[in-house]
Amino acid sequence: MMEFIFASNNSAKTAEMTILAEKMGHRVINYRDVLGRELKFPAETTDSQVENARIKANFVHQYLPDCWVLADDTGLYLQAFPNRFGVTSSREFKDLGVLGTEAEIAYIQSLYHSEEDRSAYLLAVLALCTPAGQMFLAEGRGGVRIAEEAHSGPYIGGLDDIMEAENGKTLSEMSLDEVVAYHDRSRALKNIIEQIQL
Repeated sequence: MMEFIFASNNSAKTAEMTILAEKMGHRVINYRDVLGRELKFPAETTDSQVENARIKANFVHQYLPDCWVLADDTGLYLQAFPNRFGVTSSREFKDLGVLGTEAEIAYIQSLYHSEEDRSAYLLAVLALCTPAGQMFLAEGRGGVRIAEEAHSGPYIGGLDDIMEAENGKTLSEMSLDEVVAYHDRSRALKNIIEQIQL
């Protein structure tokens, strides 16, 4: 079992990573629970998820140098709207005044009409900084299209409610075993762990 310190101020993202990691036999703890306070992260880039994840992992590693520090940067990619979202997804929602999961889902759904290609995916990039300062990077894709209707579930939420995977279900409505097999963050975490174990 690996124990990872998660470099994020996003409690929902931390909860999701905790659930996925636990199902995979590992443990995720938010850095705030170890450090005892919240940090202000450096500004993110607008063109590189890899660099954003790396920045966050290195930043928290400075405060917790003996830990395995894991960071995530996730983007939404829509085939019909190639010049939108991606690495700046959360900032685009904020700039539009679209705040909260329900508003984000409603906004994404409102973009589509019958003629648009609903192909889409979430791309998670994970960066892991080891106690020795070595950096591991991995990515994972989750979903293949935007579902016509949102479907929530007991484990995962957010945009996963409308992200339909290869099995025809949204990432949110799957069983936990299915979620681990199809989710962008669990796929990326699996890749990271495989690299560590080489």
